[in-house]
Amino acid sequence: MAAIHTRIESANRSAKQWEADRDLLAEIRQSIPLKELVPELVCDNEKRWNVFLDGVVVDSNRSGPVQCTTDCYKEDDGDWEGDDLLLKRLTLYFKQSVMKWCNQPPCSNPNCKGNEDGKQMEAKGVRGPISDDEKAGKASRVEVYSCRLCGAETTFPRYNSPRMLNKSRRGRCGEFANLFGTYCRALGFDTRYILDLTDHVWVEVWSVRQQRWIHADSCEGIVDRPSMYEQGWGKKLSYVIGATHDSVADVTRRYTRKLNSDDFLARRREFTPDETTGDRAFVQMDLTIRQVDNLPKGRLEELDKRVANEKKYFGIVQSSGVWDKDYYEGRLSGSLAWRAARKELGNDSGEAMDDDENAEISSFLVESFYPSSGKGDNLSIEVKVPAAVSEFGGPCDVLPSSCIVVDGVPCAAALNKGGTCVAVIDERSGCILQSRGFGQWTSFCSFIDTLTDGRVLAICHVKPAGGVDDQRAPPTKETSESLLRLGGFKIEDAVNAQYMIVGQLNHRPAWTTMSTAKGIKVTIKLNQSARPATKLRSEMNVVPSTLSSRLPESI
Repeated sequence: MAAIHTRIESANRSAKQWEADRDLLAEIRQSIPLKELVPELVCDNEKRWNVFLDGVVVDSNRSGPVQCTTDCYKEDDGDWEGDDLLLKRLTLYFKQSVMKWCNQPPCSNPNCKGNEDGKQMEAKGVRGPISDDEKAGKASRVEVYSCRLCGAETTFPRYNSPRMLNKSRRGRCGEFANLFGTYCRALGFDTRYILDLTDHVWVEVWSVRQQRWIHADSCEGIVDRPSMYEQGWGKKLSYVIGATHDSVADVTRRYTRKLNSDDFLARRREFTPDETTGDRAFVQMDLTIRQVDNLPKGRLEELDKRVANEKKYFGIVQSSGVWDKDYYEGRLSGSLAWRAARKELGNDSGEAMDDDENAEISSFLVESFYPSSGKGDNLSIEVKVPAAVSEFGGPCDVLPSSCIVVDGVPCAAALNKGGTCVAVIDERSGCILQSRGFGQWTSFCSFIDTLTDGRVLAICHVKPAGGVDDQRAPPTKETSESLLRLGGFKIEDAVNAQYMIVGQLNHRPAWTTMSTAKGIKVTIKLNQSARPATKLRSEMNVVPSTLSSRLPESI
């Protein structure tokens, strides 16, 4: 047990260093070329970013929409939004432009004509820190090399000080993770130092938008691919430790699908006698850190919420037992069973709510089904006016779940007193990811803001009973800006007592069909290649395919 305690303490010390040098954080923040990395955000949200950057003036002569033109732009950037997009590009920028990988250091003799990559250097041994720089840089050890060409001795101090690393910008995975964590903290990201007890380190960054930890490996320039180590590299993991400056956790379950195998458990027993004892060690260490740091109540509550949600998620992914290349931990809008287990979108406190609170809380049910392969890649989507409106032409007392039907299956969301229902559909599989009901325009538009570009939406709005529509007030340009991502959305039609929409978020060229009559029924063609454009087909009323599976909504 002593070994696991030592490694937990080491990870926590590394994370605490990121908080210690405020001047360094300011220097790093100023050095990051935000305008080149995320021009979409800087140009379109100047005021918000000025606040975020502590008043730094950002040139806004260009106006959006704009696109990143650096080497950090990738085709899948459309899957990311806001600060998460910044993290994605920052990770690649750090690998390309900040740190340089060092197998052997280059020769220290300026007149040596050897290779700059140090291939001519021969390792001679390791010693402790001696020079002032080595001590100031908190070098854990100093590797000593000799040049085969000129005989000069060269040292490679393994610095642990972020300030010294920002000066040397050379190292291996330990140095990469340490400095990259400092870069993330400089931009305000809550950042975890991740220590794999085999031979690797990286970071995780808390996504406020997605309410989850995102894996980020600056050595590889890759984010949100936790399967990379076990599945891709073939690593034999045992414990993976996550530490911030004020918390620690065992995050192994994010990076393995073999936790219950005999081989995996045998490797863990090299550090702890059993799982219960190991879990207690992490809980006790986490509690000790919180007590020593005397954390405020609000921070403690936030950490407790994250721990509870992460524990639920770990249980869900371990039960699956397999990796799925299309399954990323908690995709932005792909809230399958794990997101429901978090209970983030409802009242999970068990306390009674009054009518006003109930009206504000959207209905939320997790749904997942897959069309069978027998009918090919056609997907039928139907949005229809509830019977109370279609029969009587008046406002609706209840918006039933049958108002949105995907391949013959009604979405689960329903809302008393009318309002808006939306179903979020995966553009490749045709799977219903979420369905929700809203009684407020602001809540509805805020929800749309969280969805990934490319998702297919089916929306039904019905004027509530009593004729008051705030959904009580017609959507303004500001409140409906989110819906403008649906290219064919017509704000002037949204003031009607009812309207239906089927479309794809932020797809160019845009496609959306909208109706203020009794309903829409369309068929879309799903193309399962890498994030293709989903296109409307001309055929209508195609017979829906049968369902091969569906998760129970009680999960």
